[in-house]
This record gives sequence, C-alpha cells and structure tokens, in this order.
Amino acid sequence: AISDHLGSGPRAVGTALSKNPFCPLPIPCHRVLTSDCYIGGFSGDTKSKIFWKKAKLEKEGLEFDDKGFVAPSLQQPRFFNSFK
Repeated sequence: AISDHLGSGPRAVGTALSKNPFCPLPIPCHRVLTSDCYIGGFSGDTKSKIFWKKAKLEKEGLEFDDKGFVAPSLQQPRFFNSFK
C-alpha cells in the first residue's frame, strides 16, 4: 500500500524502512511484502535470510503457503492504527 501510494516499488519501501532510525515504529521493514503477497526478502536476499522474516511474520499472525505466499484468507490489505 505504501509503495502504491508513492508510485514506488516494495523493495524501495523496504530499504527505506530498514534505514528508519525510529524502527520498529511506525512500520518495521520485515512487514513489507511483494505486491503479489510473496514474502520477499531482506535486501533482495530471497534465500538465506528469508527464514527470519517468515518467523517474525508468523509470530505476528500471518500464515504462508508452501511457496512463501501469504495464505489467501489473509491477503486483504490491512492497515494498523496503533502499535505496541
């Protein structure tokens, strides 16, 4: 949603969020997914570091299929109004 609003790409948004000095607020960079709901990777890495991103997202309540896509029932855009 952020990249769509800015007319940018998800990877650019993830990079910007990873450099956010106020991280993890408001949006931690691990919450950036690709536009087709694929988990994506950290810094373009879709092999070695993706396990950690997936584990964080699953702890936050997301579910993934065997190929790394968000479960269809959870693919609706969600916006967070408050952060813990």
